[in-house]
Amino acid sequence: MSDWSPVEAGLEPDVEDLRSPSDVDGSQGRVARIRTSDRIAFKRCRRRWGWNSHLRGNMGPKESQAPLWYGTGMHFALEDFHGYNNYGSPTAAFKAYCDATYAIRQQHAIPAMFAELKELGIGMMDYYSLWLSERDVYKTLWVDGVPQVEVRAHIEIPLDIKKMYPTSPYDKAIYSVTIDRVVEDENGELWLVDYKSAKAIQTLHYATDPQIGAYYWCAGYIYNRPIAGFIYQQHRKDVPQQPRITAAGRLSVDKRQLTTHRHYRSVLVNIYGSNSDKWPNENLDFLNFLAAEEGPEADRFIRRDKIFRNDASFQSEGTKIMLEIEDMLNPNLPLYPNPTRDCAYMCPFLHPCMSLDDGSDFEYELNMSFSQREKEQDSWRLHLPSPPIKILPPTREIPLQQ
Repeated sequence: MSDWSPVEAGLEPDVEDLRSPSDVDGSQGRVARIRTSDRIAFKRCRRRWGWNSHLRGNMGPKESQAPLWYGTGMHFALEDFHGYNNYGSPTAAFKAYCDATYAIRQQHAIPAMFAELKELGIGMMDYYSLWLSERDVYKTLWVDGVPQVEVRAHIEIPLDIKKMYPTSPYDKAIYSVTIDRVVEDENGELWLVDYKSAKAIQTLHYATDPQIGAYYWCAGYIYNRPIAGFIYQQHRKDVPQQPRITAAGRLSVDKRQLTTHRHYRSVLVNIYGSNSDKWPNENLDFLNFLAAEEGPEADRFIRRDKIFRNDASFQSEGTKIMLEIEDMLNPNLPLYPNPTRDCAYMCPFLHPCMSLDDGSDFEYELNMSFSQREKEQDSWRLHLPSPPIKILPPTREIPLQQ
């Protein structure tokens, strides 16, 4: 698992990591804005990074990307619900996002599977509300009347870029993060929360995930308070279903069915009554199996894991960030590919990459399938339906100096 990345493991990339940030900072010149996704992509394959990164080619697929659209909507729904809660529920907030993006579909394409993804999002947000009703709801941190959700911040990197690389187009570099949510526990300690939507929930990457270390590193500068830990909150891209009924008319005990302890028990009560002594043993065993899978922080569909780092890991992450950025900012750095067996199904640049290697017209393929990524993709916020409580203020950005 040494070459693990969130995308390769089925986790969709962070919404902020898919955007093309502005590289101009007023009178201060051109700014290289580095994100964790840049570091992951750079180490994975320099050629792909060179075409995709906003620091270089800044190319993305011309067609609307379903993961980006869906991830943006999920993040907005949770941002609103755990912040000002203008819409009253994550489901209502997600619906508002769908309405807003649909209203501007002529200017900004929506996914071909818009209806299906909308239905999925509504189902997932409905279930999230139910899931939270049975579990601890962390308290969002508020600073000066502003909930700490979608916290955008940047740390200036102490590098003299022009001295190191006189031909560089950049004048300075910053490390940019967007922390999905900051919560405060009963002891007054801060936790950083990050949302992920996933085809399947993953946990093996926690020990080496660079995002965790980088966010720890940045949050210390943002709040000037100890960070207790990182809460990795994953949402499986499925909705719980009612348990299946077999052809023989019995309640299925197939462990592959997408159901929960709550759903399964409800059907057992409806069929056999509330007295569990009258339930078939095989169904009771399966119900206990489902109960063993679930806990205060997780079930098959949503999982929250608390992850810790010590001071040494902060220092190590900061060192790695500095070393990697030095390479990434080198305008003369060779951008060679790193082909693996995953290229065939994980890399959108596969065909132009192959054409470049065999001498074909790779530039034509790039022009046909890719275009410059937009710098801002929040115009849909202007088209949100009026919330029942109050108007959503713009996202707050916190600029910081190291």
